Amino acid sequence: MIKDKSPKELFEFIRSKDTGNIPSLKSILNAYEISKFSTDDFLQKLKSGRENTLLIDARSEKEFEETSLPFSVNFPVLSNDERHNTGLIYKKYSQTSALWLAMQYANPKSDSLKVFLDSNSASQKSIYVYCWRGGGRSGYLSKMICDLGYKPSVLTGGYKSYRRKVNELFSEEIFPHELLELSGLTGSGKTELLRNLKNDLPVIDLEDAARHYSSLLGQIPYDINNVRPVQNQTAFENNLFSQIFFNLPVNSHSTHSTHSMHSTHSMYSTHSTYLIESESKKVGNFEIPKYLYEKLQLAPSVKITSSIDSRVKRIVKEYFGNDLRGIEPMKILMTGKANFFRQQLSNTIFDELMELLDSGRAEEFTEIMIKEYYDKKYKDKGKEPLADISSDDINSAVNELKEIYKRISSENNF
Repeated sequence: MIKDKSPKELFEFIRSKDTGNIPSLKSILNAYEISKFSTDDFLQKLKSGRENTLLIDARSEKEFEETSLPFSVNFPVLSNDERHNTGLIYKKYSQTSALWLAMQYANPKSDSLKVFLDSNSASQKSIYVYCWRGGGRSGYLSKMICDLGYKPSVLTGGYKSYRRKVNELFSEEIFPHELLELSGLTGSGKTELLRNLKNDLPVIDLEDAARHYSSLLGQIPYDINNVRPVQNQTAFENNLFSQIFFNLPVNSHSTHSTHSMHSTHSMYSTHSTYLIESESKKVGNFEIPKYLYEKLQLAPSVKITSSIDSRVKRIVKEYFGNDLRGIEPMKILMTGKANFFRQQLSNTIFDELMELLDSGRAEEFTEIMIKEYYDKKYKDKGKEPLADISSDDINSAVNELKEIYKRISSENNF
């Protein structure tokens, strides 16, 4: 097979082929009626009804895993190795030969593409395709989709055009929305409240955007549930942008915001208040965008409280699961950071914690960690909260927070 060849063999193979008469990609695509769509069009389309939209990422598996557009699915017109080989021929040999090679890789995937489209109910949806810059790969995959009887559209500018929107938002010197901060001790239910309210109120869930619970042990809840980690800062910012845009109410028409967001602001014809959890500058390995973090420091706050029993049960459920599958990952992580925790807690407490994990006593482990580590590390920002809400009854807390949000929004004409 072509992809199994060494670079030397690949060049010899290409030299043996007559690629001089290959038409240009532009001329190939000119034979098809493939429409274009902008990032603004794409975002509004998804906002109004993504259940009727199939967004296909034509890039390689590696590119898709690192970062992608929201709600997209991956069909690599060129796999990781195929993309590498095609790029090698493009740089070292010729553009025409690279196009010929790319087509040799792509064309045999027609049958698997048909299965992919059928499994994603493509006949019942509008099909959109993108690649890195909106050029060769998205164009050729759209051609293949057309050959199967569909009418796809290509994202102008590709993934990079979406990324420009993200950069525009987070480079604004004043974050264009208000924030209502939820503060409180570890395990008090701040994240649980956000996730209970996200279908009713605008929410920015920093931890979900990072797939991390924002602590030294914060990767465990996602790992034990087989949630794919966020790969980089770019992906974290993309997730935040997606939350902000798709959680923005459609029916708000306030003109409270007087500064411009340039082209990005045209998508934000509304202005709102977002619920957000109190965080330090970093969530896991990722930094909260500067102007969003600065707005958070000035935001009014609601303090979430909870009994120690409720906090312990909540953390055990999140970090260990009902079947205690988090025990082994916790042991591995604690052992890897043994020197740190021994310094923070003392040798005696650390040894006791490890014994509790060895015997599967997750609740006792969690209570000691709360009292001896997390509560002592917690730093109050010195804000006078608008209200204190107990999350021991989560439904009551949700209703209380809704009323506070309604009042704050009314006072600020949002």
